[in-house]
Amino acid sequence: MAKSPQDSRKIVVEPGEVPFVLESAAAHDVTVHRDQLRGIEPVSTVILTLFGVVTAVSTVQHLLEQRRGGQLIDLRPGAEVLFRRTRDLMYGIVVVIAVDGKVTVEVKEPEGMFGKVIATLPRLLPTGGSAQQVVRTVSGTFGSDVSVAETKDDGT
Repeated sequence: MAKSPQDSRKIVVEPGEVPFVLESAAAHDVTVHRDQLRGIEPVSTVILTLFGVVTAVSTVQHLLEQRRGGQLIDLRPGAEVLFRRTRDLMYGIVVVIAVDGKVTVEVKEPEGMFGKVIATLPRLLPTGGSAQQVVRTVSGTFGSDVSVAETKDDGT
């Protein structure tokens, strides 16, 4: 009988995510090694290494991404937090708040594309940009991999 391919991956999590990772890893027969804590108080992260069968390690990593939810990008001048993951949005959804409205981006195949979209968008979108600029940029960059809906802020 052939042995299943093994994998190890380092992940960076917030301290509050550690129990979820440990529980998910145990359920999928993945071993977790806590490497180190990094950061400056009050913001710190934990580096964990996952060890196990490739598919199990990938599953634990994907479950963590789903748990983190969608991405919120606030382009309005003076926004306190420009980019953040939030469980208020479903995994695979990106909401961009522009100066004149809101753009909702739904990633059609989130398991393969969501990370790429949320890593790329912050570099492409100008602070203070309009909803129409966001629509053009997202549609032009990701094409049919995403669907884009614009909601204008008309004061109602």
